[in-house]
Amino acid sequence: GVINIVTGDRNTLTKTLSEHAGVDAVWYHGDKSGSKMVEEASAHNMKRTWCNNGLALDWFDDNQGASDEFLRQATQIKNIWVPYGE
Repeated sequence: GVINIVTGDRNTLTKTLSEHAGVDAVWYHGDKSGSKMVEEASAHNMKRTWCNNGLALDWFDDNQGASDEFLRQATQIKNIWVPYGE
């Protein structure tokens, strides 16, 4: 996997990335209107998103800034069915 950290105006960049078909997922931790914009802009290509809906996150608190939720959001489990035999 790849992670890209992009700097600039948060909402302008996020809208562009959310709409881009080459981006598979977007995490957005900003204001409520930005969270709504990410969800709406990424819906047309069913992009995986994780938004905080404007709720503050204490990045220095281990229970919030390094919680198991980050691991859950960063992984995706896929089941495949492989038929064989008759």
